[in-house]
Amino acid sequence: PDKLTTVFAGQDLEATAQARSHITKYPPTSPAFTLFVDGKVVAMMERHQIEGHQPAGIATELTKLYDQYCK
Repeated sequence: PDKLTTVFAGQDLEATAQARSHITKYPPTSPAFTLFVDGKVVAMMERHQIEGHQPAGIATELTKLYDQYCK
């Protein structure tokens, strides 16, 4: 990716609000991973897709999304 940004909800309220202003078709959720392509949301892993899952499985899903949208 050209840019990688991390926002910690509850720690930086202004950054969280700014990030969420770009993610309008999903309700606020934390933790979450959002993939933007050309400034538009193309995919999002929400809390229910992250919590309770092993890190390797989450990484596999993120890799699939990256491969799908970032060729």
